[in-house]
Amino acid sequence: MKRTGRILFCLLPLLLTIGLQNLVSIPAFGISAILTILQNYPSGTLAGIYEKLFALWTSSTFTTGISVLYAVTALAVFGFWYAKKLADDQEQVPVRQAFNWQIVLALLLLAVGLQYVTTYLMNFVALLRPDWMRAYEALLETAGFDSVSPLLAIYSCLIAPLSEELIFRGVTLGYGKKAMPVIPAVCLQAVLFGVFHMNIIQGIYAAFIGLFLGYVCETGGTVAVPVLLHAFFNLIGTSFNSLLFYRMEQPFFFLLWLTTGVLLTFTGIFLFQYGVQRRDLSLAPDVTAQNQEPF
Repeated sequence: MKRTGRILFCLLPLLLTIGLQNLVSIPAFGISAILTILQNYPSGTLAGIYEKLFALWTSSTFTTGISVLYAVTALAVFGFWYAKKLADDQEQVPVRQAFNWQIVLALLLLAVGLQYVTTYLMNFVALLRPDWMRAYEALLETAGFDSVSPLLAIYSCLIAPLSEELIFRGVTLGYGKKAMPVIPAVCLQAVLFGVFHMNIIQGIYAAFIGLFLGYVCETGGTVAVPVLLHAFFNLIGTSFNSLLFYRMEQPFFFLLWLTTGVLLTFTGIFLFQYGVQRRDLSLAPDVTAQNQEPF
């Protein structure tokens, strides 16, 4: 029963994020509705007011603004929680010493490779369930996320990686490891990361990415490592996705770019492991010297 309670406790960060989203979005919708009504009453018609509200609520500025407010709030809440309860156990390497050029390059290669792999994964799911893809594309268009604004870029590449990594690779994974072995804990936080995105298509590839984020967090020894991978992944997806080639309708290019994505992903993993080994050796020269055999 005690272990079951600990596992169920791992769901608390996800539930808290949903509560924070409502805490931010409900007042924002209410205040914007009141202001719109006051500005257009009594001269405006009910239909006209509704059209203006719908245009406002589906605009990229409004939806991104709510996302930013939520993410900043979550960053403060989970940052405090992580620092007070989990950082002493989770942070094995100081952030200022967590990276070398091999690790940074590995995370960049891994981000590019995962962009290819997740694109093919999404298209494979879309072949099986095209209604899921249509619903996902409609959601992006309605939310105004089909075009990239400066605010959306800042949110996607900086604020979201910080807040989401603290929530899932920081707090959720931290408590998960107290309730179960590392591998199941990494899988659990990945599934919860997928659920957090609240739609099937995005949830599937988010859970897939969450496995790699959990891996680099656990191997890298600090939550700062998955923050950088997350930032790289979102940066490529928002700013450079048009430069990536897919051409899935042609078998040769389908296999070519799928193979490229898989190779980049594995190369990133191997280089990351090598970089972590080099980093850890440089952080413990005395231990290394003691373990070396004399000539």
